[in-house]
Amino acid sequence: MKPSFAVLVLLLSLPVLAQTPSPANAEQAVVTFTFEWSQGIPWQSYSFQVEADGKAHFSGAPNAAGGGDTDPVQQDFVMSEANRQEIFDTARKLNYFRSDFDSHLKRIAQTGTKTLAYKSDQVQGSSTYNYSQNPAVQRLTQLFLGIATTIDYDRKLAWQYRFDKLGLNQRLHELEELQAGHQVEELSILDPILRKIAADPNLMHISRQGAQQLLKAMGSQAATTQSAAQP
Repeated sequence: MKPSFAVLVLLLSLPVLAQTPSPANAEQAVVTFTFEWSQGIPWQSYSFQVEADGKAHFSGAPNAAGGGDTDPVQQDFVMSEANRQEIFDTARKLNYFRSDFDSHLKRIAQTGTKTLAYKSDQVQGSSTYNYSQNPAVQRLTQLFLGIATTIDYDRKLAWQYRFDKLGLNQRLHELEELQAGHQVEELSILDPILRKIAADPNLMHISRQGAQQLLKAMGSQAATTQSAAQP
């Protein structure tokens, strides 16, 4: 019995279908932010990679002039939905960073070389600047700087928890002031070390209380951010 015409067409199309990449295999869009400055403290260089699904990676090199640990830092985390959406929405509004965003002002102090970049299967672009007058670029710069500060305090708290428990309260107080001033972002990164401090009966009560207050503030902030992100 001869195969029908429809079966023949299906058999002939199978190799073609097998070679066609599926959407699941398509490369995710990625936004990156890099910072480089030999005089930068605590970081003399660092980079962020944020994927479209929110998965993020940080790689940083602490400055020895900061007086702390100088081992390279690698950290994976999941970006909050509000920040993830803001990052990719801003990339789209700024034409995927395919413009010169540097102010080129002569009397602007050096604050580090920064690069915003976007890459996907369809488009890619990047822009390098010291200081930008574009409000959207300024906002993204502050966002990534705030996350880098959070990661710096994560490593500092972990170090002091092991080697300098008496100094924990001062560090936690610094963090409270930064949080109140909106100078830190993605505080969920600190959740594990703060919970460890809050639950340790061998620490001073004031340190445990400081960690508990930060955890409470983080919970309230997360709830507010989630509500604001909803349509």
